[in-house]
Amino acid sequence: MKKVSKEFLLEELTTPVVESLGYELTDLTFEKQGKDWCLTLFIDSEKGISLDDCEIVSRQISELLDEKDPIEQSYFLEVSSPGMDRPLKKEKHFLSNLDKKIAVHLFAPLDGKKDIEGVLKSYTLEELTLELETGEMLTLENSKIAKANRLDELNFKPLPSAE
Repeated sequence: MKKVSKEFLLEELTTPVVESLGYELTDLTFEKQGKDWCLTLFIDSEKGISLDDCEIVSRQISELLDEKDPIEQSYFLEVSSPGMDRPLKKEKHFLSNLDKKIAVHLFAPLDGKKDIEGVLKSYTLEELTLELETGEMLTLENSKIAKANRLDELNFKPLPSAE
């Protein structure tokens, strides 16, 4: 029988509640931080995420976890937005970021580099293609990618002078 991770079970338990509140559960981690365990849910929505959104989800998930009690040890619950450099883990994350700049970290170096940035031009379950700054197209097997993140370009406009 295949062993199922604690994170997978927690994601299966919490996703329906998060979605019923109008949000998407983009990621979930359950990891030891120092001497404490922390369960972190990353949520998103079309309009973005505010502190109030995190509080709403936190209350509902806390009630669910108190009722179902799926975690043996004590832990802290955190609810957060995925942030500007959000991780890309699921197929839908990659597909929603086509034509956007991303960074990939490889398990092993390719031409001496483990970190590569480019515009995501295509994605399948087997591979993705990046357009590099040089204009070159680079296709990478997904199995060689340790992690991927979206890179948001910040376009700050100068403040008007106070003259």
